[in-house]
Amino acid sequence: MRRVVCYEHHTGKLTKPLTLAVVSDLHNEAYEDIFPLIEGADALLVPGDISDRYHKEWKNGIAFLHDAAQRMPTFYSLGNHEVKQAEYARLKTALYHTGAEILINRHVKFGEVWIGGWYAPEKIREPERLSALEREEGVKILMCHKPEEYWKRMRSRDFDLVIAGHAHGGQIRLGNQGVYAPGQGLFPRLTRGLYGDKLIVSAGAGNPAGAPRWGNPCEVLLIRMD
Repeated sequence: MRRVVCYEHHTGKLTKPLTLAVVSDLHNEAYEDIFPLIEGADALLVPGDISDRYHKEWKNGIAFLHDAAQRMPTFYSLGNHEVKQAEYARLKTALYHTGAEILINRHVKFGEVWIGGWYAPEKIREPERLSALEREEGVKILMCHKPEEYWKRMRSRDFDLVIAGHAHGGQIRLGNQGVYAPGQGLFPRLTRGLYGDKLIVSAGAGNPAGAPRWGNPCEVLLIRMD
């Protein structure tokens, strides 16, 4: 069962509050229960891994983006499960037919905010364009699938909010500590929650691993910004 986790994020730059839903790491699972959880949000951010590279499947993930885009403005950025699909080019084409805004190392304006998506440019042969997002006036939100990439490469850069996933909450949690996360190894630092004053990591809405999640329910986020 998925839970809703809520955050408040104060920027002092918005003339009216904005509520963002976040669904990360769906991994091609069923999604019908998600929409009632995020009803009323102004927009949906999907920071990667709608697909399951282990089983080479993405039908449900693509359907989720399509259905979400019919309900609310939906913004998607790449995850490693998409990039590592054997048929990445075909999946990428399908993404652009969902009706969602596909942010592959680019950014767009949404009301009073700018929303961007980033993935390591050397992995996808796309320039990163982060400096262009930094130069925009107003609130700047970046989706960066892997939290460790943000921490290593860009935490000193000028963004108001960064949304990540990938770590699956540490898979198994002992108290407030996750046991393992891809890219971070044992007892990872960045798994779920708010880090510093602008990084929020989702524990994810799905579980592609063979191991069960323990003490670590799947989740969707609601972030209220003002």
